[in-house]
Amino acid sequence: MSVIPINLTSFGSNNWCLKFKPLYNYGLLTSLSNGEISILDWKTNQIKDKIKIGETSINDFEIVNNNYNGGSLMVTATNESVKIYDLKSNDCIKTITNEKNSPFLSLDSLHNMMACGTELSGVDAELYIYDIRSWDTPIRSFVDSHHDDITDIKFHPNDSKVLMSGSTDGYTNIYDLTETEEEDSLHQVINYSSIHSCGWLSSRRIFTLSHMETFAIHQLNDKSEVLKEPKPIEFGDIRNDWGCNYVIDVYPGYIATGKTEESKGQLKISPFNNEKIDLAEDNNIIIPQAHGDEVIRDVFINPNDPSNMYSCGEDGNVKLWKIDTTTKSLKIPEHFFDYSLRLNVLDEINENDDDIEVDMGTENTEPGVSEGKHKKSHKKEKKSKKSKKKSSKHSKKARFKPY
Repeated sequence: MSVIPINLTSFGSNNWCLKFKPLYNYGLLTSLSNGEISILDWKTNQIKDKIKIGETSINDFEIVNNNYNGGSLMVTATNESVKIYDLKSNDCIKTITNEKNSPFLSLDSLHNMMACGTELSGVDAELYIYDIRSWDTPIRSFVDSHHDDITDIKFHPNDSKVLMSGSTDGYTNIYDLTETEEEDSLHQVINYSSIHSCGWLSSRRIFTLSHMETFAIHQLNDKSEVLKEPKPIEFGDIRNDWGCNYVIDVYPGYIATGKTEESKGQLKISPFNNEKIDLAEDNNIIIPQAHGDEVIRDVFINPNDPSNMYSCGEDGNVKLWKIDTTTKSLKIPEHFFDYSLRLNVLDEINENDDDIEVDMGTENTEPGVSEGKHKKSHKKEKKSKKSKKKSSKHSKKARFKPY
């Protein structure tokens, strides 16, 4: 599939463009390393508004309740605080800090809740959950479940009682919010690798993407006494197989990858459906030198107009591309699956469950597989944070993060 560059908006070579969030009735929100959120016009890709959040990089941001069709509140995470903004007035209506003054690195908002995770401070990183109707004090706190930076958080779209968090400690945790004690809330632990991102591919299927460019898909445990999950699908180190240096992220309908050496900034979009990636060149979008020799940080393909694709990177640019859909087109859903259903996803499942698409395997306790919560009695030894961070933004071994 061919792609034509349409427009470029530059924020300066020293001002990295980090992440996209859509407001379909207004514009495309872009977070920047200078502490601003810029809102770009859908048609022209030009700045129509901007909000100054602070003086340091925005580590994460989200539209409250994931309401991309008409949301009016935005929440941002920076080294100083979490701030909630009214997008109609651009006013900050609440500032949240923590007792350790730890930087906030990750967040999500759904089901009238907001969860935010911190950088490691002392022996643990901390995760807080707030009711968006008050914001005053956390309604839940998990202060002993991760032992390094919390890099990603996802509420379950179908079940407000289930929350996921991933960390550079190598764990992806699934919490049962009906349990009042933190230890009891830890329903499932996926022992994998330092987590770049994690998420829900279906109501009971979980992906984990590591900073070491390894990828896997896991089954959510139910509450039955006997673990009957299948072994995870292990893709391993995907750089050679997928022809890239790094994975930008996993999106509904596609996976975006980048290459920063001989291809100098190649961006590749590969269809991803039914837990399978299509690497056939004719079905992939390949853009050489999309952002020069700099790392591409995020991609967004508008599900309302799949011919429009946006990319941003460490060159300080947001680019709008026109995808030629006259021959073949990507199928870009708004979500990974139907988020409107209300389910109790931790209830015991049966063999006819539609979400279980692989044969059930025997229990496996090697690294990279899921463990029941009772198996996390031995905590990992504390590792140096520096050993898990990228020393150079072009390192082949680990991706750079803005913290």
